[in-house]
Amino acid sequence: MMDVPSPPATGTYIDTDANMSIQRILNNPSSTATNSRSQPTLLSQGIRDFLVPPAFAAESKPKPPSNDEIKLLREALGTLYGERNPDKALELLTKAVASWERQAPDERAALFRVRVQKEETKRMAHRHSRNYIQIGAPFSHHPIPHPPIKELLDAEAAKGDYDTTITLLTGPGGNLADPDELPAAYLGRARSIRSLPSITLSQNANLSKQASSDYQKALRLTSREEWDTNDEMEADGAQRNPYAAWEWGMALRNDGQLDKAAQTHILASESFKEIGDRARSVISKLDAGIDLAGTENVGEAVKILKEGIKSTTLVEGRDIDLLQRVIAKEGEARVALASLLWSNNEKAAAEAELGEACGRFDQLQADADVREKARIKSGAGPLVKMKKLAFTIDDTVGTEGSCSRFKSDKFLDSLSWPKSLQDKFAKLNKLA
Repeated sequence: MMDVPSPPATGTYIDTDANMSIQRILNNPSSTATNSRSQPTLLSQGIRDFLVPPAFAAESKPKPPSNDEIKLLREALGTLYGERNPDKALELLTKAVASWERQAPDERAALFRVRVQKEETKRMAHRHSRNYIQIGAPFSHHPIPHPPIKELLDAEAAKGDYDTTITLLTGPGGNLADPDELPAAYLGRARSIRSLPSITLSQNANLSKQASSDYQKALRLTSREEWDTNDEMEADGAQRNPYAAWEWGMALRNDGQLDKAAQTHILASESFKEIGDRARSVISKLDAGIDLAGTENVGEAVKILKEGIKSTTLVEGRDIDLLQRVIAKEGEARVALASLLWSNNEKAAAEAELGEACGRFDQLQADADVREKARIKSGAGPLVKMKKLAFTIDDTVGTEGSCSRFKSDKFLDSLSWPKSLQDKFAKLNKLA
């Protein structure tokens, strides 16, 4: 029996090593030039151990970093994790990346990944647990709390840095890097692509293909066992990070691989269920039904959608935002189901399903209004509204969902609905 990680309290896994390394750096300012070790290490294990891996140095003997270069890197990391000033840190990290150009590929790759985590993140996802999302985080099962800090967004620049990181890690000397670096880079690049503007993705189909390929590679590379097939490695990787599995399903849907998308969302659903996360398990299953609703397999789509809708009544918890997203996804699934039923000439059932969907959206909005009035009455300050991350299951549609919004093609595109399903809904909306 494979070990199953405890469910993290928020949307994805978070790299916790960098904060710990800063303290070691500040407490241990001596030069790295005389350091020696038998195994390669990452920047996260401390600057002294990170700078000159003897295994690589023995082969090419790069000139050790100067004291000024070490000081610059230490200042950049201190600014990032100590002062929590991402604007200043990004500028310093960019200088550090340039000054370390002559160093070993695994070292430079780690620096690029530290920088890209500052470039790419729209925001730290502020959940009830006060944990946060980090786009390119390695596969770790122990998220830690951070205070909210201003984050930068440049998905295109983030993708560029991940391109460089992957090139370095897959080229000469890249094998000296920690094994977690390459899957984390693939995962980060996939998320950066999914964070690009929708018009950019629609105009370049290769980007969606690359995103789905990167997710697949990330999950395979994080498999903990020597499995016989790629499917087994992907299933094992999904158990370690069901969030990435759900995202892969969405990338496959965007790429038009609807049957594979449905299989992947079912895999994510089962993986979430194994760690006791019923809410996200239900969301994933409903998305599998929506995937199939865009195929010719209407019977299976109806079956999966009905099963998923029925299971929403079993979801419980105190995370209000998450429960709201479950209800909104149920409403979305009912609209998809109504569209299928209408196209199958089951008019009465379709109208009933659509009416139920609109009722659920109305209930969701009414509940949100009551909560907002109670919040204002309590004297609490205004809510901080943050722009949503495009790639994560934790930023799917919530209280902003409504039946009227489904009449907008732009809204349906934002849901990544298959074109054939959009066409079926258009007929329902016109005639029902």
